[in-house]
Amino acid sequence: MHRIWVVGLLALLVAGCGQQKKELRLLNWSDYMPREVLSEFEKREGVKVVEDTYDSPEAMLSKLQAGGDSEFDLLITPDYTVGTLARAGSLLELDKSKIPNLQNLDPQFADPAFDPGGKYSVVYQWGTTGLAYREDLVSGPVESWAVLFDPAKQVGRFLLLDEMREMIGAALKYKGESVNTTDPAKLAEVQALLLEAKRRSQGFAGGTSIRDRLIAGDIAVGPAYSGDILAAQSENPKLKYVIPVEGATLWTDNLVILKKSPNHELAHKFINFLLEPEIAAQISNSIGYATPVAAAMDKIEERDNPLIYPTEEKRARLELLADLGDQADAFNKVWSEVKSR
Repeated sequence: MHRIWVVGLLALLVAGCGQQKKELRLLNWSDYMPREVLSEFEKREGVKVVEDTYDSPEAMLSKLQAGGDSEFDLLITPDYTVGTLARAGSLLELDKSKIPNLQNLDPQFADPAFDPGGKYSVVYQWGTTGLAYREDLVSGPVESWAVLFDPAKQVGRFLLLDEMREMIGAALKYKGESVNTTDPAKLAEVQALLLEAKRRSQGFAGGTSIRDRLIAGDIAVGPAYSGDILAAQSENPKLKYVIPVEGATLWTDNLVILKKSPNHELAHKFINFLLEPEIAAQISNSIGYATPVAAAMDKIEERDNPLIYPTEEKRARLELLADLGDQADAFNKVWSEVKSR
């Protein structure tokens, strides 16, 4: 009798190991995936999608280090973190035979510098990080990063973006440098610049918080992600967005599968689903960011909006954040000093 019970239990365990879990867990930026899209995937596959969110890459990495790398299946992560996660052994190499809709990508996103050949990642959305402001609250023009970094050109109360690479990158651009500069002397200048700006600011906040504080009128200006602001302009048309004259970052957020995920097959299906032209257009039309899916462009409502799809002249002033490898420590030290002092 006991032997029969044990054999039966083992059979159940073996059967369970071969079954796909009926739940897909996604870790994503806040307000970055329409619920309707998740519901459509749930309906098609007969599964439940559980989404958790983060407001900064540092918070995301902390969540993964605290055990989230085995709790989540899919992650939407910034370009410069893909290499970091891959080197740490956290990412699964994609099986492209299970993602036939990769053919719908714009070729410029198929072989990104931060992940040659798209070995671990697929671009989800892209955009720029510039300056957002309330035109009824600022006391002067908002055209340059100087509104944050030059006390004489401050135009009102402002927040700083709580994201290391973007904020250090903005300060480097203001100084006429590349956002990927690792020169110790230049980074020392940037540290001093950020500390001085911090003293005059209202502190640090995530992108969605800066958007919400602008809408509420708590601040007049702040660094922001293009899509956050453009999607919110219907709430307050006095909310504006500009790419500073010194230039800014062109970033991508990317879908990656965590190696410890129990749902590799389902995660591949989800990535393929998001690359369908109708779904890709639905996402971008809802959240206001640019799609990397070329096959979706004829369905994009704002395809002629130069703040979402910048002109070639503006694109020339934009720069991708590189994976700095071991040299990232120089940025970490600057950021640690700025945040702690």
